[in-house]
Amino acid sequence: VFQVVKEAKAKGFSDVLFLDAVEHKYIEEVSSCNAFIVKGKVISTSPTLGTILPGITRKTIIELASDLGYQVKEHKISVKELLRANEVFCTGTAVGISDVGSVTYKNKCIKFKTGPDTVTQKLYDLITGIHTGLLEDKKGWIVKID
Repeated sequence: VFQVVKEAKAKGFSDVLFLDAVEHKYIEEVSSCNAFIVKGKVISTSPTLGTILPGITRKTIIELASDLGYQVKEHKISVKELLRANEVFCTGTAVGISDVGSVTYKNKCIKFKTGPDTVTQKLYDLITGIHTGLLEDKKGWIVKID
């Protein structure tokens, strides 16, 4: 993993999106986090089958997105589906939730919507608000330690 990321960064890329090892056509995850795509009111992420880590931030975002009325699907996401997405974002303990501005595949750069008025920003604001206590924690995730 580290060598591939090092090579990508040397070429000017910020990270690597890994494909499945068998067919090389389904996205798995980014080097240190889970990947999601947004198309309309549907948010998709790869299932946690073997090579995909079942991250706690991933689980949190799936739950919050469902609460906001988005249909969340866990299924194999083809590169073709990724390239047709409106938004792409990543989740992980270190990154929280972070939008992806573009993906380069076979020397073609595809740009995605980022910034205000995105699903990613709504989810970021919600999870950050809960973490900081600015929004009510209706899930019982925040535990006061005396």
